[in-house]
Amino acid sequence: MPYMGGSAFAMANSFVEGYILPSPTTLKRLTADEMRTLLFEIDKLLKDLRGQIVDQNDALALQKRNQKLQKLNSATMVINNYLNLKLKGRA
Repeated sequence: MPYMGGSAFAMANSFVEGYILPSPTTLKRLTADEMRTLLFEIDKLLKDLRGQIVDQNDALALQKRNQKLQKLNSATMVINNYLNLKLKGRA
């Protein structure tokens, strides 16, 4: 079972909640195809979060939404960078 949590969706959800931090150590056991699947699931979560309508007067809800978006965007960047290194044979 290469994904922490059992599936790519569960691992992406763990990134959102902050249970797992995306790092090269975390991604080392994943193949390139598994990382692409994980990126697909993260992209789905990003689209869902962007589609949520939050009351502009609710500062706490806006802050939580923006934190989740930031976590997913940073996870996407880390995975893409590690995937590029892995495909070049440097990781």
